Amino acid sequence: MSEKPVLVHFTYTWMSSGVSGFLANITGELAGEYMQTIVVWEDKGSVFDDLIRSHGIRIVSLCRGRSRGILDLPAAEEAFRKYLEKEPADIVHLHCSTSSELRFLRAAETAGVPTRIAHCHNAGFEGGSFSRFLKNRIHEIDRKRLSDAPTLRLACSEEAGRWLFGDEMAFEVISNPVDTDRYLYSEEKRVSFREKHGIGGDYAVCCTGRLSEQKNQAVLIEAFARFARNHNDSYLILAGDGNLRKTLEDLAAQHGIGHRVLFLGTVSDVGEVLSAADGYALPSRFEGFGTAVLEAQANGLPCLLSDAVSPDADIMKDAVWVPADAPVSRWIDGLEELFRRSRRDGAAAIRSSGYSKEKTAERLAGVYRKALR
Repeated sequence: MSEKPVLVHFTYTWMSSGVSGFLANITGELAGEYMQTIVVWEDKGSVFDDLIRSHGIRIVSLCRGRSRGILDLPAAEEAFRKYLEKEPADIVHLHCSTSSELRFLRAAETAGVPTRIAHCHNAGFEGGSFSRFLKNRIHEIDRKRLSDAPTLRLACSEEAGRWLFGDEMAFEVISNPVDTDRYLYSEEKRVSFREKHGIGGDYAVCCTGRLSEQKNQAVLIEAFARFARNHNDSYLILAGDGNLRKTLEDLAAQHGIGHRVLFLGTVSDVGEVLSAADGYALPSRFEGFGTAVLEAQANGLPCLLSDAVSPDADIMKDAVWVPADAPVSRWIDGLEELFRRSRRDGAAAIRSSGYSKEKTAERLAGVYRKALR
């Protein structure tokens, strides 16, 4: 055993996401006090890998073949148990979004890990109505079946905590951190990005996140197609990749705005994208919190948000809100309101709000110390 307590972070799929961003922000702050390893089932790589490894933290993948998604849950559980038996840990911190993933804390319990933390980072399922019905049913069953697997329960928001733990189990909300300096406005980056993509001085609204049903970029494209009729010098910038990219590209082409929608894929410098934009939109169908909104406000952007985003993410208290299930017309109105607003300095508000990586890491360290005592 190391002289430092051994802390294992586990998440099922490792990629550029809110979880990998969360761990990038806090693992470096905790490196002096804990011996940390990030263990995953499937490693798709993230833009934060180099930063995390620069702190001496390993990212270990347990999948030895081609992943089959959730079909691999039993195999992943067994592999994690065997890993912990070979590499004993004092704490396992599970970063998850569904109750089925609590099985990994059951594996940790079997392996003799005394402190087992379930940390919920999301609050919903993708899919059609029948698919969501089945997923929710399994979610409810596993919530009861595995309710005693965690010794501690954390969540990124009240909504996320109730989603995973229900109303009957106590949990603590740990604020999602943001590295403010990483997202500060840069005139140099703005000019460089706009020259590269031929935007010039035109108006641009951006959205960051996976191209997925959850993030709901389809309604943003639909609304932007109408918005662009009155603002034919405008652009929509989508930073992120995902299984809906081709569908969204086709949708933009069908509306005749393919040349006005930039699909950037996964980007390493989100701050550059934010600096290039004049407004930010996040039309998610569901969210655990909405950390990307903190990043946008740190850059100074006015925000258009669905009501699935946590109100706590609106640090500046001036976001334009639209119901997640609202018709396209409401999103068009939202874009028009966003267009009338200007960038303003939000960095100081973010720094003082309690969402800094230092404050989040300090709170987590307190949770760990109390558990180890």
